Amino acid sequence: MHYDASDMDSYQILTPGDMRKTEQKAFALGVPSLLLMEHAAMAVVDALADKLGGCCKGKKVLFLCGTGNNGGDGLAAARLFVMRGGMAEIWLSGDVKTPDAKANLAWCKALDIKMLNLREMPLEEWPLKGEGPREHFDGYVDALLGTGIKGVPDEVTTRMILVPWHDFSFPPVIAVDVPSGLNGLTGEVFEDSYVHADVTVTFHAPKPGLYLTKVREAVGKIIVADIGLWKMDPWHSDALLLEDAELNCEVLTEKALRLLPKRALNAHKGDCGRILIYAGSMGMAGAAAMCAKAAIAAGAGLTTIACPREMMPILQMLVPNAMCVDVEKAVREKPAYDVLVMGCGLGQGEDVWQNIKALYDPQKSTVWDADALNLLAKNPFVLGEKAVITPHIGEAARLLGCSAEEVLKDRLKAAKELCEKFGCTVVLKSDVTAICRMEDGKTEYVLNASGSPAMAKGGSGDVLAGMLGTLLHHVNYPFQAAGLSCLWHGMAGETGEKKYGLLELTSEQLIDCLYEARKNV
Repeated sequence: MHYDASDMDSYQILTPGDMRKTEQKAFALGVPSLLLMEHAAMAVVDALADKLGGCCKGKKVLFLCGTGNNGGDGLAAARLFVMRGGMAEIWLSGDVKTPDAKANLAWCKALDIKMLNLREMPLEEWPLKGEGPREHFDGYVDALLGTGIKGVPDEVTTRMILVPWHDFSFPPVIAVDVPSGLNGLTGEVFEDSYVHADVTVTFHAPKPGLYLTKVREAVGKIIVADIGLWKMDPWHSDALLLEDAELNCEVLTEKALRLLPKRALNAHKGDCGRILIYAGSMGMAGAAAMCAKAAIAAGAGLTTIACPREMMPILQMLVPNAMCVDVEKAVREKPAYDVLVMGCGLGQGEDVWQNIKALYDPQKSTVWDADALNLLAKNPFVLGEKAVITPHIGEAARLLGCSAEEVLKDRLKAAKELCEKFGCTVVLKSDVTAICRMEDGKTEYVLNASGSPAMAKGGSGDVLAGMLGTLLHHVNYPFQAAGLSCLWHGMAGETGEKKYGLLELTSEQLIDCLYEARKNV
């Protein structure tokens, strides 16, 4: 998922309810609501112009507008589009209801912009050819529902939502705040009744539904538009900071990679972290190798793989920069380490669990991944604040004793429950990864939306585990280390897709892309 150019490391996420509270606080301080609508419309037209090749002049665009303030944003955008030389046509889903929308409606009428109220027209008189528009449009602006959606859209709105979908010339679609038909809080959609946007221009702060939806392709590129409200920065005095926010959550941008620690000029390998990786079993040597290679590429000074004796020659060939130790010896004489990474390709035998218990030290940073998590699900206990668990959806379901569907339905809730159950930082992996921690009874989330479908193959999780192990040493703050690891991992996947292809990217190539992903920032 991509953002507009910004110098911010992260964006605060606001629920629709928190956004309304923020606006009300601004209005109470004297900020004119009509001015915020104007700023929103300007951002929409900027995004529209960009998708139309950089210029509005001579382009014809259909503005689909609802009856509330989202529709008002669309009406203001239509007016500004005409002022830039474009040709606008407006279809209304009914009579506009809010004062600001009515003001922009009157202005559009004064400019003699072509306008149809479809609710007042019999369906047979709608300007449609089948389900698509009769005329050609160079683009669409979706300003039908926004975050105020309640229940299933009515028939008129549903038909309007589907109009761009049936334009088989596939012109660009710009969604205002959230694509219509998509719930801004949960990301749920109503069957096929939702807009498929190329760009979503969301205002002041992203909404959680843009990331938690199962149809992320319908959101398109996200542009977070500054509409004149104060930035929500907890480190500075901010009149609009919400102390009673529904959700304490941020989403990382690629600029956050600047927070990766710099290496001192006089650094030596002992300074850069001793990473012990308990991984691998016969037939699963690759998992251990990918984990170790990623740890080394992410900056580990000394990497040791604890594995069955018979695997040592294989892994010495696969990862010559790593040391190997017989796991039975490692259990008897625990190697010195700063961070322990466990789980990649281990298997789930009772002997493996006994080895995990012997190697684990709650006073040291630990990554629990893959089979270590499956064994933890069978033998649950509180891990402590220095541990990080990295389950995918299926592993999270096993850890919580529920179905994968329940986890997917509310990933933030599942991440919080894992935090509560195991007392550690949680990395709940999915197309958007939710990182969660709890402190003093308060829950904090970071979302990572970087990544590529090219990473949807065995080995990608092993790479993340190794990277996280290294960053836990360098950052020494599990929540931040987890966020940066996921971001860097996802950006390497995006780089790898461009370099090697959507289907062809391998785990080794993913590791090779780490430098390029960081360099580009």
